[in-house]
Amino acid sequence: MPAFLQPFIEAEQERSRRIEQLRKEVREFAEKEAGDSITEQILLFLADEMVEHISEIDYELRKKFELYITPLIRPNYLYRYTGTFDRIRQAYIRERMKTPAGQRECEWKYKNEILFVPYHSNPVIVKSVETVRCRSNMVWNFKVAASERMKRQIFMVLEYILEHYEVSRLREYKLTGLQLFYEFCIRKQITDIQLLELEQEALFQDYLNQKIEKEQRRKRLKTIVETARKVIFMQTDEIRWDATIWYLERFHIAKERRNQSDNIDKISFQEVLQPKNRRLLQEYMKYEIGIGELALSTVYERFRIIRNFLREISEKQLEVTECDASLMDVYLKNLQNGTIGAKTFNTNVSGIQFFMKFLEVKGYIKKVPFYASYYWEKQIPVHHNRSVEEDVYMEIIQNLAQFPEHLRMMFLHLWCVGLRISEVCTLKGDAYYIQNGDCWMKVYQVKMKNYKRVPIPVTLYRLMQVYLKKQLTEKEAYIFQNRKGGAFSKSTFMGQMKKYCAKIGIQNGEYIFKSHDYRHTVATNFYEHGVSLQSIRDYLGHTFEEMTMQYVDYMPRKIAKENDAYFAEEENSLIACMQKGEKHE
Repeated sequence: MPAFLQPFIEAEQERSRRIEQLRKEVREFAEKEAGDSITEQILLFLADEMVEHISEIDYELRKKFELYITPLIRPNYLYRYTGTFDRIRQAYIRERMKTPAGQRECEWKYKNEILFVPYHSNPVIVKSVETVRCRSNMVWNFKVAASERMKRQIFMVLEYILEHYEVSRLREYKLTGLQLFYEFCIRKQITDIQLLELEQEALFQDYLNQKIEKEQRRKRLKTIVETARKVIFMQTDEIRWDATIWYLERFHIAKERRNQSDNIDKISFQEVLQPKNRRLLQEYMKYEIGIGELALSTVYERFRIIRNFLREISEKQLEVTECDASLMDVYLKNLQNGTIGAKTFNTNVSGIQFFMKFLEVKGYIKKVPFYASYYWEKQIPVHHNRSVEEDVYMEIIQNLAQFPEHLRMMFLHLWCVGLRISEVCTLKGDAYYIQNGDCWMKVYQVKMKNYKRVPIPVTLYRLMQVYLKKQLTEKEAYIFQNRKGGAFSKSTFMGQMKKYCAKIGIQNGEYIFKSHDYRHTVATNFYEHGVSLQSIRDYLGHTFEEMTMQYVDYMPRKIAKENDAYFAEEENSLIACMQKGEKHE
């Protein structure tokens, strides 16, 4: 044999060895694909690429195979070839995942590589992407030069979407949105998604406008920013106190502090642009949420007051620690001259005072630069007649059958019992009971953080027993639930009631439903029928009678009526009173 042929013969022998080795592995790991003509073509390709084992197959090799095979076959056959290529790799992963060593080798985890979703180590996820493997959102390039932290965050969100969103159009939106967001972060050199600013979010919207034509699709893809931020905040090992948005679910706040029907799920610091002001506000909120015992709604109201104050001084490039008496005087007087009422203004003054006192205690300032009592305004109670007219609620009751069943039941609790809508939304299966022949209801008062027990009409009790059996409601479960099984949202209830009142044509479609008006109606009806103010106070669950008086409408009319009845008696007539006066000088 000529010497010059020796290298070619040895190379061919080595190629044959590789082909036989790969064929053996296919028979071992991907038996279904063994012997297929397409598989043989793949083995030849792998051998020519100097591949020794199936473990070496990755996305980049797949891409090379696709380019290699495309000119050799009909276009509509390409999916058969790439599909077989993928199944060989997937079969290998499935078998290897059965052993600890194989799990370490094949586990789906972050790497500075190009990751291909169909090569995921979870067979459920692999099965779910079987029909969409050719989409671009299946390929994730983590080799690109970009912030390592940002890339790991994107991988975290990718993994969450694959695990928590079933095969649907929604998952496609999330994956495509995440890929576009990833491209944007690389282009704009964003290093940390948790520190994303409002200006950067606006730039991402512009990026979507350039990439996506349809407005509806752009709106859906944009939601990925919120999804990504929440997933990252919730899943990082330690809470990122410097994040621009906090998601309160991470803090496991006591249920007594939360209104389940009107849940506050996040707090945004993005509006405060001055870094030090933002950091101090974050420190204060860390104290309020973690150590304080105030209701979350009260904490959030105070937060917004402080945030508005800091946002305004941040726009002037001022640090809160530099605020003196004159600056505070200007700010508070401008606030005072606005359109807010005395009660709201006093709440603003108190909120800023609490924040300043916190800064004083922490040593950031020497003392609070203003006296809150100097600015407090006198609050004059203003009574607004909010009771619903009889013809209005009777029209609703007459048309109640046209409302969905859950709205009917919820409305009856407002009209019959005068509950707050937050109380209706958070009622549980064990709320109703009979004692000594009377029907009662146990209600948790979110606002007061305690339970109250009130008598209810027997008809309402019977209706709810039927409803509970129909819904198979357990004792500790919410009666009126959202899609996730939590308490029904009061804003959702309000929206649905307004929609149906308009659709049915209550008061010719002009009636605007307001749930709290029915609480006024019940209190007023009680008072009109001679129930004492103290009894109404206890029934509504108020602490002070002054609050109850704000719920009793038409009180002047009641007083006038009593006056007329008093002076109608002969002994109390005006002439009799004058005669008494003359007699006694």
